[in-house]
Amino acid sequence: MKSVWAIRYIAAVVAIALAVPGWAADAKIGYVDMQRALNESETGKKARAEVKGQVDKLESQLKGKKDELEKLKDELDRKAVVMRDEERRKMQDDFERKRLDLKRKFEDAQAELQKKDNELTGSIIKELQEVIRQIGERDRYTMILEMSSSGLLYSDKSTDLTDEVLAAYNSRKK
Repeated sequence: MKSVWAIRYIAAVVAIALAVPGWAADAKIGYVDMQRALNESETGKKARAEVKGQVDKLESQLKGKKDELEKLKDELDRKAVVMRDEERRKMQDDFERKRLDLKRKFEDAQAELQKKDNELTGSIIKELQEVIRQIGERDRYTMILEMSSSGLLYSDKSTDLTDEVLAAYNSRKK
């Protein structure tokens, strides 16, 4: 049912565009690759480096805990046969507690990193959107699409505004 409405909608838009030949001549459309703009902007590079530094720090912290857990598991595997039941259960409980603690720390750290990444990129995206709005108004664009989320399958390279947006954004940040 939805596909029928989508087809009708597209057909109506095409019919209107064909019925009003002046509309196509007056339309000025561009697009921006926001992911590329985010990754290649100076602020985006700094944000990515900051997050990478935090990831590296976290990995080194968790690696020590993981190594400790693996040693405990090896010890448990080797000694389990000769240990008394009570000692073995105590060691297994200790192992399980440390394993769950490591898992929680990993998940908490992952959530914290995701939050930090969202904060950093969110503010950059808002600033990029403002630059895009200004370019759109200044150059009288009818619309500027976002390359990946718009479903843009093809566009002439001359309508790609990403480099212009990057240059304007980076000069604004200096």
